[in-house]
Amino acid sequence: MKSLRVTFRLMLLLAHMLIGMAAILAIGHQRDGHIPRGRFERAVRWWLGRIPRIAGVRVHARGVPADGPVLVVSNHVSWLDIPVLGGLESVGFLSKAEVRRWPMIGWLAARTGTLFIRRGANMSNAVSEAIAGDLRRGRRVHVFAEATTTDGSDVRRFHPRLLAAAQDTGSPIQPVAIRYLPTPDGRPSPAPYYGDATLLSSVIQVLAEPRLDVEVSFLPVIHPEGRERRELADAAHQAVRAVVVSQAVTDTPERT
Repeated sequence: MKSLRVTFRLMLLLAHMLIGMAAILAIGHQRDGHIPRGRFERAVRWWLGRIPRIAGVRVHARGVPADGPVLVVSNHVSWLDIPVLGGLESVGFLSKAEVRRWPMIGWLAARTGTLFIRRGANMSNAVSEAIAGDLRRGRRVHVFAEATTTDGSDVRRFHPRLLAAAQDTGSPIQPVAIRYLPTPDGRPSPAPYYGDATLLSSVIQVLAEPRLDVEVSFLPVIHPEGRERRELADAAHQAVRAVVVSQAVTDTPERT
């Protein structure tokens, strides 16, 4: 039964990627530089939002995305984070440069406005300028401020340099907490993608489950005026960690 479920969902995901490529070719010209606008922006959000549904993932949103250009910062647990978040809000993502070389996924990410960074390089100024440019154009930008994925049980310290663009532009910062809930039979969610796991093995683990749940909490904004970068990073980290850690042992939301 699991193998049939995985095969069926993989076929749906492949077809969905082809639909995304077709949409880019058809209406991808509706961009402000690299930023999707108009029908293309709505198509990107729809396309991303369909991925969790195809994978059998139910998304539970708490709170609402802040209006206007906002630097969104969150913990990072899974490859699912981007389609989960992208289906809830029109937002640009910051991603490692390696993703750009992934078949199909890299092509789609580049043409939907993803900002790519190289690890290990002196990239702080370039990253800040790229994020600030998007914020000045009125775009929301999402940063995974731990700069790596974890098992989701706790939240690593946030990197202050990733919040520099908020200071430079005076844009508010909205912390967002991501929690993958236990499976209906009480097992830890297989969604976390970290350590030595391969992307393919993680995808298969997720697709094999009849149903998974993820909770996304949009938290009150933090204003950067008069605050040091480390202070901002710590404030955002504490807000996200308070949700992730305090609710880790609570019951899951009602499953409908």
